[in-house]
This record gives sequence, structure tokens and C-alpha cells, in this order.
Amino acid sequence: MLLTAATATPAPEYRIGPAPFTLLPGRTLKGEQLVRPGDVVAQSVLGRPETALIIDPIALDRPGQKRTFSRETVLQSASIPGVPGNPPVLFCEAEPTAAKAPASPLASGLIGALRPAQPATRYCLYDSDNDETFDHAILIGAKTDRAPFAIPPAKYGLITGMMLGGGSELKLRFAGPVDETDSLSFDVEVNVFGMQRVLPGARHSIAIRKLPAYAVIEGAVVTILSFDPVTRFAKIRIDRDLAPGHFVLPDIKP
Repeated sequence: MLLTAATATPAPEYRIGPAPFTLLPGRTLKGEQLVRPGDVVAQSVLGRPETALIIDPIALDRPGQKRTFSRETVLQSASIPGVPGNPPVLFCEAEPTAAKAPASPLASGLIGALRPAQPATRYCLYDSDNDETFDHAILIGAKTDRAPFAIPPAKYGLITGMMLGGGSELKLRFAGPVDETDSLSFDVEVNVFGMQRVLPGARHSIAIRKLPAYAVIEGAVVTILSFDPVTRFAKIRIDRDLAPGHFVLPDIKP
């Protein structure tokens, strides 16, 4: 019988995504309410992405990638899909500034051929249990050691709560029975500086036969208690608001 050694599955190549907006308290009614198609049932103001300020110094020493984050070092927020535990926001060091390009195009091409550009590596930190201490780090752009790793807990402060402005907000609208008469739908809408952005997968549906039932939509928990198909009124309850939370605006290509 031939035995083969098991090989460890390499960690995926994580990529830094857009900084999440914060969701600030808006105008959401609490408790039970009667709504009809078109009514906004939850509303949150979009806040600027958060910034983290290091309080306890942090030393990281992955092979060839030593860094020291001293007290009052500023880290910018980012989203990184696929990280174990799905942290809603991570905080990353600034992207290294590119070296000054040679004046001669010929020299630039020669340098590029002899010394190809290497992807920048950046450390990102996150708080896995929301206790206001960074306890994990991940090295983005690394060829090896790509998996997140634990670090000694380090306190940090957040600069947060500032509105994005320009009428920027996230809304949850009751759409009622749309297309399918056997289900009820809610639509997620976002306005950024007064311009409405189309979101992929913005519609969420609940089967009428399962009522009462609830759905978790962008962090909000909405329970539909009953629905009258004649008047098209639904009795709902907001069990959790959109805020506080985070919202990543997808980078939609034209």
C-alpha cells in the first residue's frame, strides 16, 4: 500500500479592497410598523472611512519584512475579502511611494528589463474580538507566509464618526411583492454625494409562506410579521438597525 504525505493547502493571495464607509445613526423607526411598497424602513448616514492610531508600539518581523509601528502611527482602513473570521475592517500601513522614474525613456525601459517592478508588501492589522486591541496581522503581497498570524495584543484608538457629507446615505426600502407574488422584497440603495449607485445583489426576498420570518440585510435585522395581499401592507419590526456598522461600496466597472 502506497502512502503519500499530506500537503498543506497554501493560504490564498489576499488583496486590499476599498475602505469601508462607517454607518452612522440615521432615521430608522423602532418597534412594529405598517409599511407599503416604496417605504424606506431603515436609513443610515454614510461616515468617512475610519483611521486607526497606534497606542501600544507593534514590531512585526516576517522574513525580509521587518516593521515597527510606533505610538501615534496612523493606519488607514481597508476591506480584505476572505480573511478568516471575516473582519469587517482592517487597518493597513501606507502604500510605499514609487521611486522617481528616470528622465530618459530608454533608461526607464532598461531598468525595467533588468529590475522588474516588485509588488509592494503591506502589513494590515485587525481586531478579531472587538476589544480595542489589534491581535492579528497579515502581510499583503507576500510570496509566502500569506496567512494571518497572531500578534501580542496592542491597543489602538479610532478616528471615526465623521459624516461623508453631500447627502451620502444607505437606505433599506420595502419593495413588496416584485416579480414573484409568493415573496416579499427589500432593496438596498446607496447615495454618495447625491448620486445613486447601482449595487449588485441589492434585492433581498423572503417567502410569504414562511411568515413570520426575518432577514439580515447589511447588518440590519428585519422581521416581517404579516402581509395583506389585498392592501399590500406589511407589518414589520426592525430588530437591529443598519448602524453602527460598515459598508463597502463595490468598485463597479463600466
